[in-house]
Amino acid sequence: MQKDLNRTLSLFIVLFIYVIALAVGFVIHKYFSEEGNMISILYADIGATIVVWLFGILLKNSSVYDPYWSIIPPVVFVYWVLLKPSITTIDVLLIIASLVWGIRLTLNWIIGFTGLDYLDWRYAMLREKNEKLWFFTNLIGINMMPTLIVFGAMIPAYYPISANINSVNALTIIGFIICLGAATIQYISDGQMRRFKQNSLGTSCIDYGLWRYSRHPNYFGEVSFWWGIWIIQISVLPNLWLTVLGPIFMTLLFIYISIPMMEKRIEHKENYNTYKDEVSVIIPWFRKRKI
Repeated sequence: MQKDLNRTLSLFIVLFIYVIALAVGFVIHKYFSEEGNMISILYADIGATIVVWLFGILLKNSSVYDPYWSIIPPVVFVYWVLLKPSITTIDVLLIIASLVWGIRLTLNWIIGFTGLDYLDWRYAMLREKNEKLWFFTNLIGINMMPTLIVFGAMIPAYYPISANINSVNALTIIGFIICLGAATIQYISDGQMRRFKQNSLGTSCIDYGLWRYSRHPNYFGEVSFWWGIWIIQISVLPNLWLTVLGPIFMTLLFIYISIPMMEKRIEHKENYNTYKDEVSVIIPWFRKRKI
């Protein structure tokens, strides 16, 4: 009972923090509104991140930032659309895609959230690794860098929204389907991992379901979502191909930072070396045959 009460109270505290962060972000956006809706929202995003970071310091828990990743994009997409006099078909597709992805990912965070006493193991590891650099690691590495990478991945949505393009084509629908499929992959893989952790003694690594064909299907779903957003943009604004840097940086974040950190943590599992040799890193694929 006490544990549930602490968890509920912690959730309300996190909600309060994000209400303040969004309010500060809104004020910043209004102040810099003459800079344009993309730049002013970037400043607002940075300001909101700083608010969350400060609360993380106050509560001595950097995991306050964890839900930021999934909460902000749908809010920004909807806000960009509301700044216009009319709503187009592409606006609707982008909002639906971001809400399906964002709500699912946020609910997954809530399910695993035990309270403000919980700290992501990666943050604890980074702090123990170099206490002297923790201030900068916390601000830049844990809070600001993900915010900027996600913002870069959101830029492909900004252009078709601001251009008020109402036409769609086959490639637009493909991008939308990829976004929904990515969220579905994340939902299935996260559920399989959750059940595995509940039933496992922790001595082995998961080797069934989507995890039988990818060592990180949840990360594959995350990366695919942002590629889907870019495909929606490129389907109607093909000349703005440089926005591909958004999903590229997102992909690099997972391949060179998130995945190596996770695999370093689980490499001691008894069947991990065999699993690693046989299963694709991120893209689901047929297992390698044993010789």
